[in-house]
Amino acid sequence: LKGVRQLRELVIRYSDIDGSSRGIREWMRTDLLRFANENQFKDAHTDSGLVIRTELKRCCHPFLTGKYLNGNSKTICIKNLSTDEIQEYVLFLRNQIGRKMSSTGYKYPIVSKRPSIQGEWNESMDLLNLKLEIVNRE
Repeated sequence: LKGVRQLRELVIRYSDIDGSSRGIREWMRTDLLRFANENQFKDAHTDSGLVIRTELKRCCHPFLTGKYLNGNSKTICIKNLSTDEIQEYVLFLRNQIGRKMSSTGYKYPIVSKRPSIQGEWNESMDLLNLKLEIVNRE
């Protein structure tokens, strides 16, 4: 917040032999050192910079995990991605502030010009005591 990057640790899990990790292995060979050098910073409060950790795990798809100052973490699967796409995801994690996204995805209620003719459902509806009557019309 206020110009201080919130990402504290970037974990890269990959496999050294599986095909789905080909892109991340190439990115690590070509761009990892440059990314680490560009993101060496000192925080006035903790006096530590960004920690980049790699984990070798075979028979698993690769993923990136960003761990933030507020204790939250975000994980992104990067299987079968190119080096450019992986660079975009790394920068995406670096630029985030670590807030959790809403599980519903909506911040405001949905407003419709044509409300439902059946009525609006809510949690307090009493469906157990609802009485139905079947009428035969012949």
